[in-house]
Parts: sequence; C-alpha cells; structure tokens
Amino acid sequence: MPQTTLSGSAWNLRAALRRITDTVDVGIDDQAAVRMALKLVHGHYRDGQFGSSWTNSRLTDAYLARSLRRGTRRAGASGPLDAVLMVNALTTFDQPFFVYYDSSWDALMASAENPARYARMRRLRPATMMARRDFQVSVYKSATRVFASSHWLKRCLVTQSGLAPGQVQVVHPGGAPRVNDPAIVRARIAGPRRKILAVSRIYELSDFYRKGLDLVVDAVGILRRDYDPEITLTVAGLATWPLPGGPPDGVDFLGVVPPGEVPGLYDTHHVYVMPSRMEPFGLVFAEAQSRGMPVVARNAYAMPEMVAPGVSGALIDKDDPAELAAAIAGVLASDDIYEQCAVRAPAMARYFSWERMAAEVAGHIGAAAS
Repeated sequence: MPQTTLSGSAWNLRAALRRITDTVDVGIDDQAAVRMALKLVHGHYRDGQFGSSWTNSRLTDAYLARSLRRGTRRAGASGPLDAVLMVNALTTFDQPFFVYYDSSWDALMASAENPARYARMRRLRPATMMARRDFQVSVYKSATRVFASSHWLKRCLVTQSGLAPGQVQVVHPGGAPRVNDPAIVRARIAGPRRKILAVSRIYELSDFYRKGLDLVVDAVGILRRDYDPEITLTVAGLATWPLPGGPPDGVDFLGVVPPGEVPGLYDTHHVYVMPSRMEPFGLVFAEAQSRGMPVVARNAYAMPEMVAPGVSGALIDKDDPAELAAAIAGVLASDDIYEQCAVRAPAMARYFSWERMAAEVAGHIGAAAS
C-alpha cells in the first residue's frame, strides 16, 4: 500500500523513477511472526503504558539488513544492479548505494532544548537514541551519496555528523499539487483577504506545538482584536482540539481532512501560516505556493529555502504572537505579494514535482555510480 510517511515520498519517488529508468523493488520479508516476536522481545512498561522499542533495536537492524541484502541478491539474479536507493538509513550494501531522507538524529537533537527530554518524548532511552544516531551516521558515511531534502539538512550532515560536503547532494522533494484554475489564484488579488489556513499532518499532540499552531491561534486573536474582526482561521490535521476551552471565536476546527480535500482548502483561503519550531522540510509550504497562496513561516531550518519575504510571504524570528500577527497582517495587505504569488504558482508546481525529483535523483545516481 502507498506509504504515509515522509509525505509519501518513498512511494511517489518510486513511481516517478519507474517512468524514466529500470527500477526493481527490494522489499523486506515482512513476516508477521518475526515482527511479533521482535515486539515481544523488546516490550516494556513505562509511564503507565505498555510499549515496545523493537523498531530501534540492533536485533531488528540485523533482521532488516539480512532481508534487504537477500532481496538485492534476488533482484540482481537476472543482471547486476547498478545501484540501491534507500529512504532512511537501514543498512549498507556491497553495490553503490544512496540514501534519501529529510532529517538526521544529529539535527533533531541539536534543535531540542534538552536531548534527554527529547529522547523521552520519542519514547527512547538517551543511550538508545545515541546508538540510533551512531548507526545512522555509519550508514550515511558508507553511502555513495546522501540525498538531503534541503540545504539546511546538508549543513547539518556536514557540520554535525561529519560527512564530506561532496558526499551530500541536495534534492528537494516533490509533491506539490498542480495549479487548478488561474482564476482562483487571481481572485485572491482582488480581496478582501481574511481567511487564514493552517493544515498539516499532526500525529501527536506535541506536533501541534512543534508546528507553532498555538502561536497561530494566539495571533488570530490579536488580528481580530486589533486589525480586522472578520479575520478567521481554519485548522485541520489533528483529530481533537488540543487547547483548553475549545476553539476560540474565529477558529474553524475541521479535524482530520482527507488528502484529496486539502487542495480545495488552499483555493478557498488567503494565506497559509505555520511558524514551526522544528520543521525538517515542510512540503506544505510548497503546496500552498503552487496554488498561488502566500506563506508565513519561521526564519529557521529549511523554511527560508521556500519562503521569500516580500515575494511569497513572510518569515518570523521569535515565539511572539504579536510578531506573527503583524507578519500575517502585512501579507494580507500586500497586493504585490499576491501578484507575485499568482505569477510564481505554475513554476512552483513544476519544480516541486515528483518528475523533477526523480530526474535529479536518477541523474546523480548515474553520474556517481558510473
């Protein structure tokens, strides 16, 4: 079934690569009995809950490595494989191999206020987290190339993980929806512009705060009080409202929205706002801009690679609802930003496509593996 992690990157990149080059799948022998045994062996009772650390164990690493290497031998039985491409660092191979990912343990730990607290949030012991980090770095350093989803991640891999700059190649992901109707994009220019959108995949309560959506709610309260009482916010992506007291006035909480309905949300709103406190990439920023919608984000991580202040939106620097409210108000009032977003939308959709990503990945693999 299609993958739901990394915005479906593995599944969609695979499909795009198949259209331009010979591609074979090297899957994992996903035996239910083995998976259950690994879960039981690594089971624990912690903080009043049963859980299992099986996905972060050396035993599981060995099982995955054996399965993947056996799969490469089977796939190469009819002819040698030129290269192996993995999403995430799972193991090493005898053939030239390449890794694609959007983050690293070093980058995540560096962004956390307290690494030990971050480990607990990920339901890991600090020693286990460091072991995962060491394993990941060892795979990255053995790879022919590491494809980083952003220039921010490349800097992290070089400065924090010790990879050589030439070993890391930036390849922005695909996934932006195509522009539907230019008339919808142009309609935002005429105004009035009052509808703010914050939609993202939110799996846990901590994601709501990591993406800075609490700041967005507070900023909308300021905007309705000081700028325009008709300004509204639509929030979607999580199952239940996470803040005390329910959604405040002016906030429409949609819950979890099917992926097919998200492009329509872009088309019926005026600005996308997500000032994430940590964001490995944030494909939603590219999705919004491909629909002609400006974006307000944070001046950190990969977000400045996608949002140009005064051109496609605004960036904030602090955890300050007043700063965020002023940035949103400035974007909503700027005819020039909306004009530029309308002009740039088709190019954004073309660039953030799986076809462009697949062509870049195939080209880099061909050049490095030859």
